[in-house]
Amino acid sequence: MGAVMTNAKERSNRMKSLFGNVDSAELAKQISAGPSVKVGSGAVKSMDRAFVAVEEENERLREQLSGSETIVEIDSALVVPSFVRDRLDIEGEPQFQAFVEGIRENGQRLPILVRPSPDRQGFFQVAYGHRRLRACQILERPVKAIVRDLSDDELVVAQGIENTERANLSFIEQALFAATLKSRGFRRETIAAALGRADGKLTYISMLIGIAEQFPAELIGRIGSAPSIGRPKWEKLAAHFKDGRAPAAAQLIIDQVTSTRAWVASPSDQRFAALMNALEHKAASGDRGEEIEVGGGAVITAKSSRSSTLITIPESKMPGLSAWLIEKLPALVDEYRQQNGETPMR
Repeated sequence: MGAVMTNAKERSNRMKSLFGNVDSAELAKQISAGPSVKVGSGAVKSMDRAFVAVEEENERLREQLSGSETIVEIDSALVVPSFVRDRLDIEGEPQFQAFVEGIRENGQRLPILVRPSPDRQGFFQVAYGHRRLRACQILERPVKAIVRDLSDDELVVAQGIENTERANLSFIEQALFAATLKSRGFRRETIAAALGRADGKLTYISMLIGIAEQFPAELIGRIGSAPSIGRPKWEKLAAHFKDGRAPAAAQLIIDQVTSTRAWVASPSDQRFAALMNALEHKAASGDRGEEIEVGGGAVITAKSSRSSTLITIPESKMPGLSAWLIEKLPALVDEYRQQNGETPMR
């Protein structure tokens, strides 16, 4: 992690020498004079106990601004994102450009929270304030920050503050965030706290993880946050997947839908709807079977399920074809086995 700050005084002195001190009293005055900012709570004092109320978190942040912790200016290029991603597309959000312009014109009102990077000497890792950080990086200006030593658990719980100080995470962002934390070994109690859920909501956390694990993470990234799409529709989409994978026929549809210009240009909600409609249409047409025109007005129907395929040949249009196929079937099976590197049966 680099040099460790052993006490508050030493940490303060090091921050002053590295970055110069910011007048936190003046910054607090600016904040109190400006419009009220809704800062939610997901923080907990203990990972095994109930988490702090929103009002207590607001008060704690204001105490920081009034001088209980030093606010410093850091080169925004030296601050890296949290090790776990929650927002799928910060810059793609409709309000983000206006947010950047607000900081350009009025400056950064609230500091972000960072910790010294555990694996990059001289860098910092953000706990909350990802949008403020990204805006400062785009504007190529320093970012105001509070530097605090945080464990991984404390970082992800503090990260939850950012998710409640404005619009909440979308359903799928919550699910993906929870599944990512689980894959990194975090306990469900910590995941619940990071999402602003009480300890009694652990079944909800399990549900989130279960749905996220039905999808390839790469596909969720291509769809995006889908802010208007809730649990029922994601569960309906999940029915087309199994163990994080799509069947071959469904994957073909996914590749076709997501490779179009319309997909790239569409908002996230519309992407979800386009994919759902395509998969649902395929499922409905699958009930009728795939129709194969073979000339002479004859149509062979192939209807597939997960366990079998039924091929229907119209005898009136193609007399004798069924008998011919049955006769040739053993040889066709041997040919199929050879093409797949298997030993023929005869």
